[in-house]
Amino acid sequence: MAPKGNIPKHGLLDLETIFNNVTDLIFLLRIEGEGKYIFEAVNKSYLKVSGLKTNQIIGKSLDRILPESTFRQANEKYLEIISTKKQFSTEEIWAEHPKDPIIVDTNYLPITDSKGKVTHILGSARDITDRKKKEKEILDIETAYKGIFDTVTEAIYLLNKDGNFIEVNRGAVKMYGYRREEFIGKNPEFLGADGMNDIEDTMIKLQKAFNGETQKFKWWGKRKNKETFPKEVILNRAIYHGQPVVVATARDITESEAYERKLKEFADELQSLNSSKDKFFSIIAHDLRSPFNGLLGFSKVLYEEFDELTKDEMREYIGYIHSSSQNVYKLIENLLQWSRLQAGRFEFQPIKLDLYEETFKVVNLFTSIAIDKKISIINAIQVNTFIRADQNMITSILQNLISNSIKFTNPGGRILIRLDATKDGYNEISVTDTGVGITPENIKKLFKIDEHFSTVGTANEEGSGLGLALCNEMAQKNGGYMKVESKKGEGTKITFAIPIQQ
Repeated sequence: MAPKGNIPKHGLLDLETIFNNVTDLIFLLRIEGEGKYIFEAVNKSYLKVSGLKTNQIIGKSLDRILPESTFRQANEKYLEIISTKKQFSTEEIWAEHPKDPIIVDTNYLPITDSKGKVTHILGSARDITDRKKKEKEILDIETAYKGIFDTVTEAIYLLNKDGNFIEVNRGAVKMYGYRREEFIGKNPEFLGADGMNDIEDTMIKLQKAFNGETQKFKWWGKRKNKETFPKEVILNRAIYHGQPVVVATARDITESEAYERKLKEFADELQSLNSSKDKFFSIIAHDLRSPFNGLLGFSKVLYEEFDELTKDEMREYIGYIHSSSQNVYKLIENLLQWSRLQAGRFEFQPIKLDLYEETFKVVNLFTSIAIDKKISIINAIQVNTFIRADQNMITSILQNLISNSIKFTNPGGRILIRLDATKDGYNEISVTDTGVGITPENIKKLFKIDEHFSTVGTANEEGSGLGLALCNEMAQKNGGYMKVESKKGEGTKITFAIPIQQ
């Protein structure tokens, strides 16, 4: 319905046609007094939405058309418009709609007379109910997405084409310790451990991901507290608010890498144990059988040719038997000790020991052998020198080292046993000889049971190649270590260390 009076016409298109065919709701209110607003004109869109006919609204007062509460709210706005003479725009909910409330975007324009008095209010409203519903649906979807986005424990980042972060989830916040806003606008270098990542290669991977190629790689991150850690990163292309982005998913792999290292250690240890087992059986099959061949051979000769042999020949054969028996005994003793160590049945019982006395007792065991080879053994350890260690192990180590030195020292040589304290808290007990020495490549084999290394001594003494490997394990059981210094033709110094304990 057009306003009262004639609406001017302009050419082929008149204002009444425009007024009644626009989709916006248009109405004109005449102000007749405070709180008194009379409908002078409404268009067809207004009638359609309100559900009223022309004669039900034109000439009627606004307070007769609207519910009381709605009118009070409208009146406040109109009084402000009349007072300020300014245009007013807002979103409103028209609860009085016949079916369901509608949301409208309204605009109120004051119309004044020649004296500047506001005589009319021209209102226009656009139904935005559907738009608002769609916006709410989108908001609901975004809220749900945001909830899922933040629920994921892994770190998720959204990066734009420039390689800058435009959004991150709580997982990223938790992983790095930065607030969400501290990420936005920065590139991945911001999160990288100094000097541990190839930034140029990372940006190439980012570009490939934008082109649709999934990228997977390892990256070293740095938390806000400066802690560095490894993570696995996966890059994929996606669309975010209509724009192409790269979604980066990151997983802290510190624990998994530690687990892999542990597995490798177990595998290496298992391989070592298998090698040790193979060596053990090799010693039993070969090294233990060889001395028995000598024992059986010489004893057979004695048994079968006893009446024909001279006393000197008998003495010589008995000497061979005695020497082979000693070698067999020493080998079996070392094998038993080694097997007990490997099985964890070698009981470790550290006590306070007088090292001078322990060394003195071991040297006495080898005095006759040393005299036979014209070798001097010097116990240079001071009297009343005390250490804390397992007595049986220390004795076994000293026996093996002194025995080896005698074995590989030429007649007229010398063996020196001494103790030196190190700056890092160890007592180093060394056995130094003037023997034949060991080549560098053979030194590496000395402490490995899976590396068979055994040579005859200067008087053709035999060994098992097991003694030093056993000594090394015993030194480690006592919290220490072993080391070897040697020069071919000049001698060898073997040192085992025990922690100094007050």
